[in-house]
Amino acid sequence: MTALAVAVPGFVQYLLGPGSTWREVGLALADLAVVGFLVYRVLLLIRGTRAINVLVGLFLLGIGYLASQWANLVALNWVLGHFLSYSFIFGVIVLFQADIRRGLAHLGRGTFLVGLSVDERHAQVGVVDAVARAAVELARRRHGALIAVERIGDLSEIAETGVRIDAAASAELLLALFQPGGALHDGAVVLQRGRLAAARCLLPLTVSPKLRDVGTRHRAAVGLAEEVDAAVVVVSEERGEISLAVEGVLHRRLDEGALRQLLARLLVEPEPRGLAGLLARVARPPSQDPPEDRRAAV
Repeated sequence: MTALAVAVPGFVQYLLGPGSTWREVGLALADLAVVGFLVYRVLLLIRGTRAINVLVGLFLLGIGYLASQWANLVALNWVLGHFLSYSFIFGVIVLFQADIRRGLAHLGRGTFLVGLSVDERHAQVGVVDAVARAAVELARRRHGALIAVERIGDLSEIAETGVRIDAAASAELLLALFQPGGALHDGAVVLQRGRLAAARCLLPLTVSPKLRDVGTRHRAAVGLAEEVDAAVVVVSEERGEISLAVEGVLHRRLDEGALRQLLARLLVEPEPRGLAGLLARVARPPSQDPPEDRRAAV
């Protein structure tokens, strides 16, 4: 252990060059530790998503750049060097496109630094009650359902894929819309600003390999939650189970109490917004994958 303690600073001192002080060695170690921690948190943030492929591509380009430099391949080194300088910027945009879109939505709505207004909070409380009551009753009847509730991300494009309704959100209306055999029971219902905006809407499907064992309805819920800041409630018609997708994560087998608690936290008492919200997401521990027997099916 003593030999290792001496060898590691010695190696860093070697990297710094001859004549480096122990203070410079300590700063170099602290620098490496901070960079390593940030890289680790970013990897946790994007694991299991399509963004990891972008990061792998940038890493391979970096290896190619170093190899061309070592082999003195001037032309290839010049091309890769210039390509990497621009690819890094675009790579960051791709990796954090959801958070960037979220931040711009905050700014556009004037909510970058402030929370919900009194009227918005009151409307969201009504949405939580309507969605929770409807989901519990739909699960009891074994009627499949997909309910997307807007948070900060704009669901207008999703609403345009369905049939416009623009009615007050209520449990009774949701139950009627998802009645089997009804004209609007297929697809998702979209709730915006406390109102039921549209029904029979089409949602994007996730490509996450972690969700290969779930049905189309659950994959659609996660797909939307990956791209837009929304809370998506899913009711399985096969098992009569309730799930909720948010930020690309699927919370399964929820009872009424757990569903209400999650919806209230997400819609009525949202997490810090803007830069503070992004930092909170990066700093939080990674969520654990649920046990195999808790995975829902449509």
